[in-house]
Amino acid sequence: MGAMEEEVTAIRAALARPVSKTVLGCQVTSGQLDGIEILLVRSGVGKVNAAIATVALAQMGATRVVFTGMAGGISDALKPGDAVVATDLVQHDIDVTAMGRKPGELLDEPPFWPADPALSDELAAAATALGATVHRGRIATGDQFIASPGKAQHISQQFAAIAVEMEGGAAAQTAMKLGVPIGVLRWVSDTANEQAVTDFPAFCHYVAELDLAILRALVAK
Repeated sequence: MGAMEEEVTAIRAALARPVSKTVLGCQVTSGQLDGIEILLVRSGVGKVNAAIATVALAQMGATRVVFTGMAGGISDALKPGDAVVATDLVQHDIDVTAMGRKPGELLDEPPFWPADPALSDELAAAATALGATVHRGRIATGDQFIASPGKAQHISQQFAAIAVEMEGGAAAQTAMKLGVPIGVLRWVSDTANEQAVTDFPAFCHYVAELDLAILRALVAK
């Protein structure tokens, strides 16, 4: 699963015998990648879209979900082109603190949603094999494009997150409720500062081939 067309186009083009079906308003494409049957969906940007696309994949029979794409790095250790594999995810724009909950914590929900450890190990190994610098840590999700050093620092410090994006936490929350393992890998496109609005689109054309290489490594196992 990817949020943007740029993040899934190369994968779709590589599928043998692709068949597309609309499920819950999402176009889900089934096909074979190097002889292995997979499902592919472009969720669209944002948390609601990611949640719906996760349910659509589950309804089509997905036994695990891989979410790839881009993120802003909010740790000094991250540089554009690095890979981030989520250990868990938080939704940084949730605020129920008036009812005694911590920032990012919903009523009757965990504060963080875990990524599947085994699948995450596979993603990290695949990215390492591509020569990427791989970081493991918490990814923060919100319906905001972060392009402010102050905001990035706040999210990093408040949630102990190393990267920020707009879908993964909602997909992880949904996958957890559905009992489907999920792994999230993000390529760092920018450092969530004032240059993010130009760095992000400039990085887009690199992502499709990277995501395809990651999935080829997964299906080869």
